[in-house]
Amino acid sequence: MNIIDPAVQTTTIKPWENGQSENKLESACQEFEAFFINALLKSAQKANPKCGLFDDQKESEMYSSMMNMEFAKSISSGGGLGLGGILFKQLQTSD
Repeated sequence: MNIIDPAVQTTTIKPWENGQSENKLESACQEFEAFFINALLKSAQKANPKCGLFDDQKESEMYSSMMNMEFAKSISSGGGLGLGGILFKQLQTSD
């Protein structure tokens, strides 16, 4: 008795096209760069002394965090520090 469906046995898996996987890799490298830039902005913000009307409130911290992430995404998508491009070249498969 064969418990495996014969239709499943003859199914072939279509390999990823190079363009698709390279686009995903490039996007992941850009997202990593944005994450790194966000960490830099967060560190810089902690070094800046708080002096203002809303600096001690949780809402202000949340807003600053969201603003830093958007700045990081914008910087990264505009070329950034070049870290995303370096990572992409290092991780890209050479055929």
